[in-house]
Formats: sequence, C-alpha cells, structure tokens
Amino acid sequence: MITFQSTGNIELLSQRKMALFASKNTPSELYNDALSLFHALQDMPISLAGGWQAPLERHLFNRADPLKPANYLYYLAKDINGYRPSETERHLLEEKKLLVLSPEIKSKRPSQSFVKRRDDLLFSQIDSILFLYISPGGRLDTYLLQLSSRKNKLYILNHPLNQPYFGEDILAMDAENAGELFGE
Repeated sequence: MITFQSTGNIELLSQRKMALFASKNTPSELYNDALSLFHALQDMPISLAGGWQAPLERHLFNRADPLKPANYLYYLAKDINGYRPSETERHLLEEKKLLVLSPEIKSKRPSQSFVKRRDDLLFSQIDSILFLYISPGGRLDTYLLQLSSRKNKLYILNHPLNQPYFGEDILAMDAENAGELFGE
C-alpha cells in the first residue's frame, strides 16, 4: 500500500476510473482526435486521472467541463503542500469534481524518481489506462509492457500514428466507441 496525501473530493476514488497518458512529444496531428475522445469520456460518470503534465494531457485537462458527468484525479509528482491550483482546478475543487493526490514526497520540485512514485501510486489505484500517444522506447512504452503483464485494461487512441500498438492486449479507442469499450 502506497501512502498518499490528498485534497479535494476523496469519494472520487470509489468511482470507475481511467488514467490518461501521452508522451511529451505527441505529434500535433493527434490533438483533435484526442480532444474528441476526451469530450466523449467527459460524458461518462467516471473519474479521469493523470499527472496532466505532458502538453497533450495539459491541453485536455484545461478543457475539463464541470457541467459534464466526469470527475478528475490529479496525481502530483511533488509535495501536495506546495500545490497551487489553477483557475480551472479551483473551479473543479469548488464543484467537488477534483481530487488531487500525491505520494508522500517532501519536495516542491518534481524529479524522475518522484514521477515514478506518482505513477506507482496511480497504477495502484487505477487499472484502466488510456494511452493517447506512446513515443517508442520512452517511459510510456516501458509502462505499457509492465501493465500488460499485470493484466490492466489497456486502451490506445485510435489513430494511424498509434497503429504499431493495436492488438489483443490494447484496444483502440475513439470518440465513437468509447461508450461501448468503457461505458456501463
């Protein structure tokens, strides 16, 4: 069990959850398809989770709509006591649609080891993972291998650039089939 600190609506951990990951160098051609999928996921009564750090992840999180059924889990790779919410995050916190979590870390600056601890915490709480884009040979490529051996539910954005990852162990998801693949 990984100990963690949190602020916000702790009840969101009891909801169905899906983590979203994108490599930091995600090609711009994927952004529109990723945004369409994100909008479809926001229409579900689930908690969307992530570190929301990579440019595409941040792009999506900044479009979190508090009027939609989805809620949000924000995993930090630094001490939660140094967390200062953005305007979007403050609004989500006020609406009880956000939970911010951090493993026990006493540093205000993220580091590689803290990112790993954050992701370990996330993976201990969430078993459905959506990869929006994976840079071959990168950190997310390693996670994909680890998670598939743990029998997590794995998804990838249905886009031609993600074609090498399509297969039995990872389902291609887009705005049209999100409800069928992950809906109730």
